[in-house]
Amino acid sequence: MTWCFDLFFTLVTTQSHVYVHEIEYLGITPEEWERCVTDSGAFVGRVTEPLDIVREFVRLSGKQVERDVLEAMCERRIARVRDIVTQVRPEILETLRALKRRGDRLCLVSNADAIDAMHWADSPLAPLFDEAVFSCQVHMEKPDPGIYLLASRRMGAAPGDCVFVGDGGSDELMGAKRVGMRTVQARHFVRREVGGADCRVERFGDVLDLFASQEM
Repeated sequence: MTWCFDLFFTLVTTQSHVYVHEIEYLGITPEEWERCVTDSGAFVGRVTEPLDIVREFVRLSGKQVERDVLEAMCERRIARVRDIVTQVRPEILETLRALKRRGDRLCLVSNADAIDAMHWADSPLAPLFDEAVFSCQVHMEKPDPGIYLLASRRMGAAPGDCVFVGDGGSDELMGAKRVGMRTVQARHFVRREVGGADCRVERFGDVLDLFASQEM
């Protein structure tokens, strides 16, 4: 079986165990910051240098900061994201290892900017995945059908032979479903109402019981 997994809110949370969020420098909400991130074009690689990425986020927020604050925000974001992708819940790692032991193949499909992607090699997740498709590197982001089709091609599988697992943000489940993938909404980090889910799991480990008797 071929599995395509979202990264943020599916395999990792966005809460660092160590670092306070960089928005403390701006005094805005996480929701406002995420809109800036989404609107910046960083997810499709329009901005790639870390300092330029954070500068664009700040510009879109309507705030102004001095250069030293901008650099501090950039350093904080890099450290925070590294902590997030390297501190993975044991249940998630063990579930992925169990999928690998039974011969399944894994592909990451993530909307990510260059900062999000830069520490992937340091993550304990990385050795478990056969491929990693980051939107900033392929210049497409979910729910663009192209990013799912690229992932399936890299895995040597037809879209109909793939299962996409994600929390459902960015209409990712609808995007996967449109190209013919089976879809699973993972609700262990975020419980939201989304369209496009063939089924839902409340615990990440429950994916082991899905489609187990079916050949794909």
